[in-house]
Amino acid sequence: MKHFLNRFGVFIAFLLAFMSPAQATSESITTGFSFKEKVTVGISVFDLSNPFFVTMVRSIRDELTVIYGEPPHLLVRSSGHMFERQERQLAEFIAEGADMIFLVASDEHRLKPTIQRAISQNIPVIAVDAHAMGSSASITTDNVQAGEIACQRLAEHLDNQGDIVILNGPAVSSVIERVEGCKRALSGTEVNILSDELNATGSYEGGLETMAYALQAFERIDGVFAINDPSALGAEQALKQAGADAVLVSVDGSPKVREALQQKRQWWLATATQFPDRMSREAVRIGHQIRKNGVLSNTHKLIPTELIDNQNVHQFVRW
Repeated sequence: MKHFLNRFGVFIAFLLAFMSPAQATSESITTGFSFKEKVTVGISVFDLSNPFFVTMVRSIRDELTVIYGEPPHLLVRSSGHMFERQERQLAEFIAEGADMIFLVASDEHRLKPTIQRAISQNIPVIAVDAHAMGSSASITTDNVQAGEIACQRLAEHLDNQGDIVILNGPAVSSVIERVEGCKRALSGTEVNILSDELNATGSYEGGLETMAYALQAFERIDGVFAINDPSALGAEQALKQAGADAVLVSVDGSPKVREALQQKRQWWLATATQFPDRMSREAVRIGHQIRKNGVLSNTHKLIPTELIDNQNVHQFVRW
């Protein structure tokens, strides 16, 4: 499995190298530099089979190309949510002389020594999508708000009553905050959370397996909050197979869930869409500013989400 993930990371980097970089947009910055610089950049994300992270890598590459005038040399890796693997990847980036590192942290706390070793060698480490202690800066989705608006919609649909399950995920900051936001939205209602301890691993397979278990464990389930779209899509398949009529809300805004909403598939209420392109481009600008100036006054930024349902799905641009 380890070798497969490494080969897959290399494949993604190879694929990206032959894709045309996006043209400079109104969001891209002008550096004022008259020379070009080929930077080496390490990127470690959770899962390169997830379109969210593929979009993230592509957008980082495109914004680096805009700022530095030519495509960067990318070292792209998938951690598989494994701390030890990601720690080795960071060490590899340092050894390769990376100019910047962009990190979706598998563990908010334990990566700190390795992160600080990179920073001590003048390599900015930007935490993207999940917090990482000791990082130079972080930029994430407002995950509390994401969970909150998704579960507000769920509560409204259920007339503020009924039984739901939360399909949880890996114990990283983004997941913890989404569940926190969901619970905040449901407080003060008569919605009963049957379980918030079902770990669907953030994957389609995990969502399918965990939802199938929940349908056996609980007599009635009216609604489901899943921490991301892949696990929600797996849960949808389990509901379909069981002939159950629970409704789903999630976080991501992925192409497959937008398609489900466009098709008005019966299980789907809404997803709180993230903006991986916006987040990643801003992360690159932050990294560039740290390289240029050394420090930032604001080292943590939040990107708010917006709720997509079958009424407004056509208003949103696909990742």
